[in-house]
Formats: sequence, C-alpha cells, structure tokens
Amino acid sequence: TVTDLRVNTDKLTENELIELADSILEYRFAPDGSLPKVDDDKIDWRHNPITSSEWLWRLNRHQWWPILGLAYQRTKDERYAGAFVNQMSNWIQQTPPTLTKNEKSPTWRLMEAGMRMYVSWIPSFSMFFESPNFDDDHKLVMLRSIYDHANFLFHFSTNRNHLLRETNGLTAVCVYFPEFKDAVLWRQEALTRFEQEISKQINDDGSQIEVSTGYQLLVVDELTRTYDLLTSGGLSLPSIDLGRCLEKMYNVLAMVVRPDGTFPEINDGFIRWSIDRLKAAGEKFGRKDFCFVGTSGKEGEPPELTSVNMADAGWVVMRSDWTDRARYLLFDTGPYGGPHGHEDKLSIEVYAFGQPFIVDSGSYTYEKTDPLRPYFVSTASHNSIMVDGKSQIRRWDKSNLNPGKASRKNTVWVSRVELDYAVAKYNNGYGDYALKRPADPEIVDDVTHTRRVLFVKPDYWLLIDELQAEREHDYQLLFHTTPGLTSRVMPDRRVCIELNPSSSKLLIIPVDGRDMNVQLTEGSMDPVQGWFSIDHHKKTASTAIVYEKTRSSSVALITLLFPIPAGGQDTRVAFKAYDLEEGEGYAFTVEGGRGKDYIVVSDNDRMKRIGEYRSREMVSITHTGSEDKGPWDDHGWDG
Repeated sequence: TVTDLRVNTDKLTENELIELADSILEYRFAPDGSLPKVDDDKIDWRHNPITSSEWLWRLNRHQWWPILGLAYQRTKDERYAGAFVNQMSNWIQQTPPTLTKNEKSPTWRLMEAGMRMYVSWIPSFSMFFESPNFDDDHKLVMLRSIYDHANFLFHFSTNRNHLLRETNGLTAVCVYFPEFKDAVLWRQEALTRFEQEISKQINDDGSQIEVSTGYQLLVVDELTRTYDLLTSGGLSLPSIDLGRCLEKMYNVLAMVVRPDGTFPEINDGFIRWSIDRLKAAGEKFGRKDFCFVGTSGKEGEPPELTSVNMADAGWVVMRSDWTDRARYLLFDTGPYGGPHGHEDKLSIEVYAFGQPFIVDSGSYTYEKTDPLRPYFVSTASHNSIMVDGKSQIRRWDKSNLNPGKASRKNTVWVSRVELDYAVAKYNNGYGDYALKRPADPEIVDDVTHTRRVLFVKPDYWLLIDELQAEREHDYQLLFHTTPGLTSRVMPDRRVCIELNPSSSKLLIIPVDGRDMNVQLTEGSMDPVQGWFSIDHHKKTASTAIVYEKTRSSSVALITLLFPIPAGGQDTRVAFKAYDLEEGEGYAFTVEGGRGKDYIVVSDNDRMKRIGEYRSREMVSITHTGSEDKGPWDDHGWDG
C-alpha cells in the first residue's frame, strides 16, 4: 500500500499499474498533485512548490519507486529501471548523509530515513536487481547509502510513532543485509527500542497513547511490519509477546469501525485504511471476529460484544448490532493525545440505517501556519459544547503534548442488553483558540461540562449536557453533518438531517427548543465554520448545526437523537421532561417507533420517585406499547 499516493497496488489491474508507472516517468507522482521541480531530468529534492513541509518529506520517501518496480517485473521495460536508477543516484549525489540530527531537514528527517529503507529502497533494490541499468556500480552506490541510513538511524532517534518507523527501517537493513559488519549491533539496538517503545506507547486496552484512530492505524501497520520482519529474520522480542499486543491493537480497530467499514477520524485521524487488513489480521492470529468485521460479515463470526468502552483510549462505542444498518454512536472521552490531539473532549459521531449523520470534521492539514489548522483542531469543528464561543484549550497545557499511558479514569460506563450509558466530563477551561498559548489569554475557568449519553437499544440516544458555572455564559451545542446531507429546522427547533426526503433521517430534538436558538452554517470563512476535510489540503462545505443557550449559569441541555429508517415518519416522535417528586435526576418520556418509554437518569443509587414509580438505579427504563398507559400517566406530570 503506497499511502502517500493513496494506492493499494494489490487492487490495481495490470493496465492501471502500467498507466500509473508511465505517469511516474513524466514526474506526475508527487503528493497532493503538486509537481516537483525537474531540471535536465533531475529532481530538485529540496524544492517545495507549496508551503507544506509535509509535501517535501513525502517527496523524499520515494514511495513511487516500488510502483516502477512492479511495472518492471511485469514488463521488463528498461524505462522504469532507468528512471529508478537515475532518481536514486541523483538523490544520493544531492543529499549526502548528515552527521547531526535535524528534524526540520527535508531530506534526512529520521522518520523519512527509516521509511525509505522498508517502503521504497530495499523493495526497489530487489525488484530491479536483474536490470542491466542497475549495474554493480549503481548497486554499490545504493548499498553504501543504505549503510549510511542504518548508521544514522542507529545513532539518533525521536519518539512515539516516528521512532517505530525509524526502528523498522533499521530492522529492515539488519534482516535483509546481515552482511554489514555492524548488523548485529544495529539489530540489538532495534530490539531494545521496540521493547521500550511498546511498553511506553501501547495502553492495556490496545490503544496507542496518541489516541487517534489515524495513528492507531499507523502504529498497527508499523508493529505488524515489525512482527513480519522479526519473524522473517528468525528474531523475537525478549520479554514482550508482540503477537498478543497486536491482537489487542487490532481489536480496538475492529470495535470502533463504523457499520459501513470506515473509521471515525478522532484527533488527527485522516490516515486511511481498508478493513481488508482486519481480515488479514484475523487469518494471521486466528481471530474469526476480525475476519467477520474485515469482510463485512461475509466470513468469520461476529464479535461477542456490540458496545464497548475502551477504557484507556476513552472511546465509547454504542452499537445496536453488527449489520451495515446498525445504529452506532461513538463518544470520545479520552485524553488529549499529544501533538496530534484535537479539542474534542466529549464529542460524538452518529451513524444509522446505512448513513453517517454526525461526524468529526477531520484534520485538513498539519501546517501550523495555515489559518484553517486551528479551526480543524478546535472545539468549533467537533460535536461538543463551546462556552461564549470559546474552545476547549487542553493543548495549552504542555504536559498534554507529551502523552503517557492512560489512567483508565475517563468514563462511567454501564452496558446491558437494554441500554448503554456513559458519563464523562471536561473542566480544563475555554479560550479564544490558538495552537500556541497566547501570552496573556482570557480563559473561562468556572465551567464544568458533564455529558451523559444514554442509548435506549436499539432505537435512540439521549444527550444530557450539564454545564455548571459560577457566572452567566452563552453555551453553543454543536453537531457537524456529513457533506451532502440536508438539514432543515422544524417546529420547536428540532432539526431533521437527511440525504433526501425518501432516505433515512436523524432527528435532533431539544427537550425544550423554545429556550434555545438554532443556526445552520455551511462553508463560512468569517467566522470559519461548516467545513469537512476530505484529505490533506482538501475540504468541502458541510452543515454545522449550532444550538445556543444564552445568559445562563448552571444549566442542563437535553437532546434526543432519534434515527428513522427510510420511509419512516419524522413527525410522530414526542419527547418530554418531568420533575421528580423525590431524589435527584432526570425523568423523560420518549414516544415513537416501538411505543412509549419512561426513563429516569441520575448519578446515584438513592431512591427516585415520580408518582407511584420508584427506582434506585442510575438508569431505569419502562417500555410500553403506544396505546398502553405508563407508570406516570395517571399523575398528570407535564413539562
């Protein structure tokens, strides 16, 4: 898989492969569609046609060389070998090895040095080995540079996912070129690093400490590569069972995947991955549940659980079943996660009846100087709550940029056959968002946001957002929709989200919309709101639904999320709140679908009473038919 070019070579037909290789001969291969500077058939490896340093780093990974190699293997067309030899020798000539560590270097950043070895250089050395263009002189030049790469990777290192990539590069050289006199020394250093980093980076639940779905995918890929490299070299880690560790990591991905086989984009999550790899992992580790998820139910057996709380990551998944029509909600209660973190504490995603409705807006770019980077990182682009138009500000605490293993104290979690219930909170302040803390920021520090999410299986969710504050504030409750969907405001300020009038729908129903304002914003640049990131530096307009409660101190914003299948009626859903006669908590009725439900929610096991109805449970639900009287009907509770 050539990730920078978004190409899975296994799925290319021969004609597609040759067409792609021919475009590479014309230098049409660079990331994001921008072309490199070429003079006299030589690429300038330090020239950047755009402002993104990421572009230049990707250029220097040479990920298109294996595509040329595959085309050469199929055709023996020496044009492909000639292009490879020309670029390889020119790169070595233009970029001699550095004697110091420089993570801003466009050519010798450590991660690129590692990736070149296993992604492009060593595979290409093999695929072009028999080519007359790749003669002994060129082989020796390349081998000398491979030695220089390994020596550089041995002497210097970084941290987190970068260090895993660097160490895989060092390991690849040791495994495939054991003739190097320093290979034994390099190999020992690599094994030591893997032991240390797996202990530091992988939480007990199998999540990686950056708590990003994208970097979970990346690290799973890297450690799978490690597993395969060590196995092929007859090596193993002294005290860590890497296979068991990988099973736990793949399990996180299997449980978080959406019903359509895509992954939510938590934090910097836009590293794309096909669920096919879950099938491969299932076959590798004998996990039938991975095969089931990786084949969308065509093979294997469904996972034992539908709903889970990954306690270290703080990822709560509430799922009705394992079909592509399932109702699915993701609740992010986890830690910040380091430089790839977003201000998304308590954010949600919602999917139902074959349609993603409420989604994370994505990442767009890593460039700190891009004016859109702060938007995509801030709370404004997530499905949580802002205070006085201000964002969460966890990034301003420097300790959050250096994540460690999680404390498992993120979430209250209850899961039963009839319901899922989760509670988490945020109390780290709100500010006018910037990626770097201003010198003298104005911080709202008197607000604690507690979000309760109740899934009444399999039909709908209740959101209870408690804002506790010492002073009056304006609160903004945000929902971001999938691009292409239509949102319309209905009576009582409920909002209906749909693809078209005959498709499935999601109703957003505030318990008392009369006390709130609602605004729909799409593709605005002043202020920035209503955008979805398709890929690196690619965005499209999408609708942001913003409910606002003004001039309030401590308040509860209560919202029903009710999905309706195609052809269902969207006007028959009723939602009411009631006052308890005894005890503390919330009481509701929800009517629609299967009938009428009576619900009590609290945070304690003390007695709650409404009429003759009593309960000590944190959550209790009574189902009745649509015509049946419920436990409160004779008492006339209203409002």
